[in-house]
Amino acid sequence: MIIVRKAVACSRTRRAWCIFGMIIFLALVFPSTLYAQTFKNLLQARQAVAGAKTQDALRSIIFAAIPQLSIRDGITLCREVEPKSGAALKAELRGTLGSLYLLLGQTADAASWYAKAAALDAKYNIVAARLAVAIGDAHTIATIVKAGGISKETQALLEVWGLLLDGKYTSASARVKETLASFPNTQVSSELLFLQYIADFGQYGAAKPSITSEYPSSMGSDLIAGKVIPAPPFLLSLGFSWMNGAAPLKDNVLPANESKALGSSGQWLQVGYFSLRENAQRLSAILASKHFESRVVEIKNKDGEPRWLVQVAAAENWQKTQAALKDLGYESYLASP
Repeated sequence: MIIVRKAVACSRTRRAWCIFGMIIFLALVFPSTLYAQTFKNLLQARQAVAGAKTQDALRSIIFAAIPQLSIRDGITLCREVEPKSGAALKAELRGTLGSLYLLLGQTADAASWYAKAAALDAKYNIVAARLAVAIGDAHTIATIVKAGGISKETQALLEVWGLLLDGKYTSASARVKETLASFPNTQVSSELLFLQYIADFGQYGAAKPSITSEYPSSMGSDLIAGKVIPAPPFLLSLGFSWMNGAAPLKDNVLPANESKALGSSGQWLQVGYFSLRENAQRLSAILASKHFESRVVEIKNKDGEPRWLVQVAAAENWQKTQAALKDLGYESYLASP
């Protein structure tokens, strides 16, 4: 379904980025002197810039000219002036370049310029970090977190994103739980619960999403319940290692009347044994889509090599669950505690 709707989803994502970029752009670059001068083309703007005697005058000219030029000419002007500007103006120009690239839908370029702006001015940290998440740049996220200048809650949130991008699902889930315990009822708790779902899915191949009960009307709940179909760039931004398998945000939520019964016995049936984690996650996701509570467990064989088990939670009468699996073509046996 994701593939079928790829073109529409990408178009929506591009529009969303454009709107986001325009909001930031308007907030950053519209001074009171906006239309103090008229610039019909890039040449006129360059001539005015060449005649500026102070940094304040230079800033006024640039930010009056940009809205009157095409986006690409605005980018050209900013890139020409940025290297020879003072630190304060340089940071503004870098942030503006990020906004302009967002308007073009060029997220990677936008992320690069916002990261450069954040290196000079902490007020760009959050946007830079979010864009780093969008393009899967864990290094920039770590740099921004280390630099500080953001709230502890946001710092923890970014740390979780970074762990997910590195595929460290166990650590990401643990960090979410730690943050929720330290900062209960924060504005980021909904996103943290969504990330915990992603982390648990990455670790076990299935997950019980707390966010759907605590924040039933949230965007995260809509994604998990399959009410909306995420665009491929969104999925890629999470750093999924199971992109070739079943979609992790669709068809793996246990019905409310089944979830309690499946895990109530504390027993698990082993369904698969794999040398590749991706294969184990794929089978786990398939079983989850068939309303079994499944998980992936990593072990070591006698030679110390990693292996992955796929297990299904058994009902009180585990033979009943075993029979249900067999009806679908899956052989299983009771796993050791």
